[in-house]
Amino acid sequence: MHSRTSLRAFFGLYLTAAGLSNAMAQTLGQEADELGAACGDIFRSLNAVKTCPVFLFHGAKPIRLSLPKNVVPGGGPAFGAVYSLPLPITDWADSNLTLEGGSSLRQFWFGNAVATFKHRKWRGNANTADEGFQASVYLRSRGLPLMPFYGLGGNTSRANLTDYGERDISAGATVFNPLAKSLSVGGTAQYLSIKINGIRDLKIRSIDSLYSEATVPGIAQQPRFAHFNVFLQPKKHWERVKLDTRVGYDLYHDANSGRYSTGKFRAEFLQKIYPESHSEATGGGRGSTRHTTKYDSVLYLAGRYTSMWAGSGNTVPFYLQETLGGSDIDGVPTLRGFQDYRFRGPKLFELQAQYERRLLPSRPAGEPSSNLRKAASALGVMAFYDAGEVALRASDLSFGTLRQSFGFGFTIWSGDKVWFRAYVGLGSGEGRHNFFGVSDPSGQAKHF
Repeated sequence: MHSRTSLRAFFGLYLTAAGLSNAMAQTLGQEADELGAACGDIFRSLNAVKTCPVFLFHGAKPIRLSLPKNVVPGGGPAFGAVYSLPLPITDWADSNLTLEGGSSLRQFWFGNAVATFKHRKWRGNANTADEGFQASVYLRSRGLPLMPFYGLGGNTSRANLTDYGERDISAGATVFNPLAKSLSVGGTAQYLSIKINGIRDLKIRSIDSLYSEATVPGIAQQPRFAHFNVFLQPKKHWERVKLDTRVGYDLYHDANSGRYSTGKFRAEFLQKIYPESHSEATGGGRGSTRHTTKYDSVLYLAGRYTSMWAGSGNTVPFYLQETLGGSDIDGVPTLRGFQDYRFRGPKLFELQAQYERRLLPSRPAGEPSSNLRKAASALGVMAFYDAGEVALRASDLSFGTLRQSFGFGFTIWSGDKVWFRAYVGLGSGEGRHNFFGVSDPSGQAKHF
């Protein structure tokens, strides 16, 4: 009897897998046909030069190419692919499984597997698409073979630049739930493993050749962590002003010796102000018009405070501490006149202002527009000012000692969102810092 039951179970699993395989084969076959239609005439038709990339990077399903993006700042653009499978679960629209990976020419690489579950109605309350309950289960990994390190604290020198390698693996689950239109809560529970290594290249100064475990905690040992995070996201949106804030607490529990167990408090805000509006005809007769907000003219005001600490006998490992300069490891712009990761410390304070504007507004829908005007309407300009500081102790943070930088650049728009930024950061006293990067407007990027 037991063998028959096992045989039935195996046969059922086989039929399920076969059904999925057949469905996948049909889907991939359909995608191959669509690829041929979009790109088959790319060398003979100017129209295919446009339709082919749009299909490869956006329209292809279930497999598409990913937009080139940095695994981390300084790693070079990574090229890869994304596989996305919708999960047809009742009352959980837009749930999906995503597999993605890529690598840059500098050998920075990443690989992610994420199952996302979205529920637009929770306890009977209808929410918009970006306000519904969300949960995800994930496995992420990345390799960072050459990361710069200048030392700890706010008074480090570029003469002390060294490099190290890092490899991260994280697995866990996150939950996000709106309690009201003006308040959301969330949390994360994850396993985290970070491995640090020196650089064995005579042309590069390795981190362990200048620093030791005594001066930079975390160089010699990297335990496994149980990481827990909880946060509140109060927000308030008006017609021409949007204010988003986030206050969170993190606990990194050293699962080995306990020596590197660390707590972190982080508070940040981002305010978007739309100073311009334009008139639209309402069709009510007698030239009646209404004023609507111009979302392609926006002023950003942002700030962040972070404090990390360790209990008696413990220490905060350097690789968990946040950085200022260029962009941080999550791609968040910081002191953009300085090099990436220029300052690192357990205490951090930062203020930023940035203005972006499309140069030439696009024509309203239905109005004829030349190709030249369409191209020109995608261009914009930007200007920014940053001020911030890191320190080993909170008492060392002071408005009188803030590092400052400013800069300007241009942007490329599509609709009301920026897809590309290029700018130069100045005012650091350490030369200029250039940035060229593709942004993902659909992502939940912090700050800008």
